[in-house]
Amino acid sequence: MFENLAGAHLLVILVVVALDVLALVQVWRDRRRSDVVKVVWTVLILALPMVGIVGWAVNWLLGRAADRLQRSGDGGA
Repeated sequence: MFENLAGAHLLVILVVVALDVLALVQVWRDRRRSDVVKVVWTVLILALPMVGIVGWAVNWLLGRAADRLQRSGDGGA
């Protein structure tokens, strides 16, 4: 029943590290954010990997949705 427990742990760790790297790359590529905000997100993502990833993802997705709404509102005016 628990033969592959070590493999499952390794898979979870690899997924978390991959998501950390993705989040950090996206944070530092964002030109709209100041360096202070980027440093805060970096510390949060590295110090609390799961909380940081979820927080960044929600923030990123809400930012993209707001950009789309703003663009669609500008086109009609």
